[in-house]
Amino acid sequence: MKDIIKELEKIQAMGYEAHRIFSDWLDLMLYSFLGDEEFYLTVAKRYRNTAETGQREIDFFKNACQLLLAKMKKSNDELLGEIYMKWNLTHKNTGQIFTPKHIAGFMAKMLEPYKREVISDPCCGAGVLLIETCKLMSYQSLNQTLFIGQDINHTCVKMCALNLLFFNLNGYAILGDTLNFEYLKVYQTSRSCLGGSIRVLTDEEAEAIKPKVLMRSKLEISDQITLF
Repeated sequence: MKDIIKELEKIQAMGYEAHRIFSDWLDLMLYSFLGDEEFYLTVAKRYRNTAETGQREIDFFKNACQLLLAKMKKSNDELLGEIYMKWNLTHKNTGQIFTPKHIAGFMAKMLEPYKREVISDPCCGAGVLLIETCKLMSYQSLNQTLFIGQDINHTCVKMCALNLLFFNLNGYAILGDTLNFEYLKVYQTSRSCLGGSIRVLTDEEAEAIKPKVLMRSKLEISDQITLF
């Protein structure tokens, strides 16, 4: 993981702020997987990229992405949240503390996820609880399960969306206040034998799924509050 952070720190050493770098890195990955060239280039143009090939900001972003995917494939772990914490980007003064992976794993076992059609985390952070839960499930169960993560922090929601994609899960990563039933932006991921796909729902689509998602996740959220 240190080598991923090292690539991002190379960009920081060129005069850019760490939070901006991390958020843009997530956006570059998302827009790449979404196939949105216009917004990808909009993010890329925030950086000078005037150095020789291999030493440009965009090259370091690319290296960090390649290292991330390779390490996730080898470890089968959620890493974006860990990078976010290790690079000291969390807002601890506002109470933003991510659940450690081993605690999330323990919580996932308590949920008995193989009995559920919906796994919902109303304060998802990077989505580590959802990811630790999916590891306990069979291939067939994963085909039939919907994973829902929601958070008021857009960076967290983007991490959760990417993790749902990387782990090839059917799900929604929702930006908004869970208690106010707020859907400001919704990323939908779909599972397939060829690998996951991702799309951003339109405002109309987000409103249309709200009753279904709320109804399916209501008992799940209630159970998690009871358990934890």
